[in-house]
Amino acid sequence: MDNYLDLAKITYLDPADSRFYVTPGGFPGLEAVLPEFGDDLEQDSEPPMKKQDVGRVWFHRCFPFETPDEYISVLDRDGREYAMIRDVNEFPEEAQKIIRGELERKYFCPVIKSVSSLKEKLGYSYWKVETDRGPMEFSCSDTYRSIARVGGGMLIITDVDGNRYRIDDYALLDRRSYKRIELYL
Repeated sequence: MDNYLDLAKITYLDPADSRFYVTPGGFPGLEAVLPEFGDDLEQDSEPPMKKQDVGRVWFHRCFPFETPDEYISVLDRDGREYAMIRDVNEFPEEAQKIIRGELERKYFCPVIKSVSSLKEKLGYSYWKVETDRGPMEFSCSDTYRSIARVGGGMLIITDVDGNRYRIDDYALLDRRSYKRIELYL
């Protein structure tokens, strides 16, 4: 090994050698030219590449806010990475639909347009909001820790059930909505 970067071998999926499909269970599947998996500790050289149908796959965005359509990790059920998608837009339309559909399901995050009510009681905050998906209600415990600043005015709010909500830019909220969340910023 010349340097530590040699430890991290990234295989990028080639759109010409990859096919995403929907499994009989309705989940994304993958057939692609990939390295043959073996015991990583026993491999001193590059593993051979082979066309494989790996079946059900999972996706993980490496940079979910900065580049949501780029650098998507394609994983097996145990979280082991098969390969990386450099850019979803490089794939055929049907593959893009499968990938984006699964990412939207995994990263479901309604965008809050306004906050109609925000009340605090016994350490919990109770939110009534208008989102791009319609009106919603949720609660947060330890509200200060439930709101994460992502940058550029974006906020991610995580409720008690682990659901996420996004405010694209809190400075652009209407005056009443801003006043309701101002204490927590």
